[in-house]
Amino acid sequence: MAIVPFRSTLLLVALIVGSAGTSWAGSSTADSVWDEENARQRAIEQIPAGAVVGTTNCESFSVGMGNTRYRCTVNYTPSATGNEAPPQGN
Repeated sequence: MAIVPFRSTLLLVALIVGSAGTSWAGSSTADSVWDEENARQRAIEQIPAGAVVGTTNCESFSVGMGNTRYRCTVNYTPSATGNEAPPQGN
């Protein structure tokens, strides 16, 4: 019988317990030259059908010559049924 170090056992238990009940989530990121809302909407359009939208993070940054680019990332959780449609391209 091999003796497993306490730390290894603790890590293994933490990984098993930590992964129980979690769902696989995803994110979609899109850019826009128009405005933040347009970038957000483009990102939402790319998530699978039936997915539940979670947090949204948007940022704006200068790309030179007085122009601004907007980028939004939408986090989502797939639907519980698992019947998501593939993301639609633009």
